[in-house]
Amino acid sequence: PPPPTPPPPAPPPPAVPTPSGSPSPSPPAPLLPSRPPFSPLPEGIVVEEVPVIKFTIIVTISAEVNDIDVTELEASFRPAQQCFLTECKLTVTLHPVEQSAARRALKAAGTVASSTASVFKDGNTLSAVRNANYIFAGSSATQAGNILNQPVSEVDPNVNEREDTEPRAVAPPPPSAPPTPPPPSSPSPDVEPQSTDPPCFPSSATVQRADGETAPLSSLSAGD
Repeated sequence: PPPPTPPPPAPPPPAVPTPSGSPSPSPPAPLLPSRPPFSPLPEGIVVEEVPVIKFTIIVTISAEVNDIDVTELEASFRPAQQCFLTECKLTVTLHPVEQSAARRALKAAGTVASSTASVFKDGNTLSAVRNANYIFAGSSATQAGNILNQPVSEVDPNVNEREDTEPRAVAPPPPSAPPTPPPPSSPSPDVEPQSTDPPCFPSSATVQRADGETAPLSSLSAGD
């Protein structure tokens, strides 16, 4: 005989209507865990909020944003701002210039490049970073273009200097050395140290014999 026909699959459960009459929405998808801000750190390195001084300089480049290599631009800004790891961190951002009707008619492209050097407030390079940023802000568009290898059309003469804090991976300070023990006290110069050697007498000393007679030490012989 032919095998029995399997029963049809059960229909899905009906959607539960909400007070407004529409089906209830599906539950939201679970949120993925966010990535940590730092990759696994070497042993002994910790992440701390440290005080920093930030210096931001701004230039206008006659080029489209997509035509500018941010990595190469950052490599040019770094020596210009004297911002080198590990004490200084550099961030470069690009955004297009707001186009006026005249610029759109001329089809003139423009990009604003903002470079921020963030240096340790108590670091050894703060003075060098500050001087370099103010020197760059005082340069002409031609000078800045030669430094950045870009067609710079304008340099903002103002430097945005401000205090801030940011997380940095730093090494904790080394443990303090144990206190140095005090040096051993030396005897006073007028006190002679005790000696275990037998006493010595000069030959001019005198002794008293067993019979009561006094004789010089040099006259004694074995058996006296």
